[in-house]
Amino acid sequence: MAATLSFPYKTICVTGGTGTFGHAFLAYMRQYHPNVHVRIVSRHEDLQIRMRACFGESNVSYLLGDVRDQNRMRLALQGVECVIHAAALKHVPGGEYDPGEFVGVNVLGTQTTIHAALFAGVQQFVFLSSDKAVQPVNLYGATKMVAERLTVQANHYSPQGMRLCVTRYGNVMGARGSVLEVWRAALAAGKPLCLTDEAMTRFWLWPDEAVRLALWVVVHGLRGAVVVPHLPAFRLTDLARALLLDSGAWMVTGIRPGEKLAEVLMTPEEQARAWWYAPEGQTPVHYVIPALIQHWGGWDERDLWMVPPTEFAYGRCDGTPHASVPYASDTWPWRLSVEALRARIERQEQGL
Repeated sequence: MAATLSFPYKTICVTGGTGTFGHAFLAYMRQYHPNVHVRIVSRHEDLQIRMRACFGESNVSYLLGDVRDQNRMRLALQGVECVIHAAALKHVPGGEYDPGEFVGVNVLGTQTTIHAALFAGVQQFVFLSSDKAVQPVNLYGATKMVAERLTVQANHYSPQGMRLCVTRYGNVMGARGSVLEVWRAALAAGKPLCLTDEAMTRFWLWPDEAVRLALWVVVHGLRGAVVVPHLPAFRLTDLARALLLDSGAWMVTGIRPGEKLAEVLMTPEEQARAWWYAPEGQTPVHYVIPALIQHWGGWDERDLWMVPPTEFAYGRCDGTPHASVPYASDTWPWRLSVEALRARIERQEQGL
């Protein structure tokens, strides 16, 4: 998607760039935009060493830094045109046990990075959020919700300059610590699959899909909105069946602190004011939720974009089927069957 459009920036920074998103992002840029310089900012020295061994240092630089350190972030973002803010603490039970660290990294770290980007003259800022930010019941989700608001409303400080927006998506399959990788490791070790609750449902997203979503936002210069992809949902029991090849059972361990049975990607209020974007005659690819408060310069739908996505049809969700069904993983009609899940896993294992 983004690869078919000219890339607007020569230097882009990914905070928390040694994680799953950073690896997928750098691989994508190497393939489609090799002349763009990528700056990785991360506090994990060992992961930077491994990433350097994997990708080398051609058109990529690795900077050690903590997003809570304002002086470091101001230096790290000098000369950067675009920032993708992926740095976060993400382990849901961990947030319940250690809330202060989650607030420090996910909320204060986001605010510090936004301020550093403003002072550095960055042109575009994209914050990577989570479905857990919607109607949050855990500390992690609450910090993501606050960080979303900080990002969108920071447009007030930059009415003619930096454009800030949010991408919000569900579970990234294949990421470190994702249920898919945890269960694969258990099977490889001959251990049973541990399922916290048989009623649990989630949304499905591959790392490269998260990258394409972020780059779609970057290429089109979105301002002051939350962008949500059109994703399929699945039952955790169906994923277990797909991995077990119907040859085994799982062990129910009980729901963990902070976990939800189902995730939500948009509230009904957000669905009512969202816009859908889709290739002509096809299923929507993205939903765009404009900010509730828009005082950064005569906002209207056209001001949402720096480069409108003319290859897409679009319209208001309100009064259409796109707003008639809650965008929740337990009610969403696009649900992956055991066979569909198995096919997706096999395609990934084959590198397709």
